[in-house]
Formats: sequence, C-alpha cells, structure tokens
Amino acid sequence: MPQILDDAVRSIRKENPKLSESSAYAIATKQLQKSGDLKEGTQEPTKKGSRRGEMSKAERASQKARAYKNRRS
Repeated sequence: MPQILDDAVRSIRKENPKLSESSAYAIATKQLQKSGDLKEGTQEPTKKGSRRGEMSKAERASQKARAYKNRRS
C-alpha cells in the first residue's frame, strides 16, 4: 500500500478506534482519490501522492498552510 494511504488509515483508526480496518481503508481511499493523491478507482498513488507520502505529517500540514495562504492573497 502507498505510504500516504497507510498514514491516512492510521489517523482515521486513531480517531475512531471502533471502526473496522476495511472501513478505514475505504474512507481513506475515497478521500485520497478526491484530493488527487490516488488515481481514481485504484489505490495506486499519483505523482502528487507519492511526493506527499514521503513527507511527514508536519511537512504536509506546512505545505497545505502555504497553499491556503497563497490562495487568500
């Protein structure tokens, strides 16, 4: 599995410990496909997803904050 998918599943299960692993994978897959980190209909990462999978959670948050700030300017 792509690193970004595993990280997302871990985060979802941490917030919802009673959620089954398969449900967490379904939620994470759908959200990552929607954001363009996974190819539609697959669990295969896009170039963006591969890059973001190599980043730490803090690096992804920092990048997202910079993008948000640039859009608001």
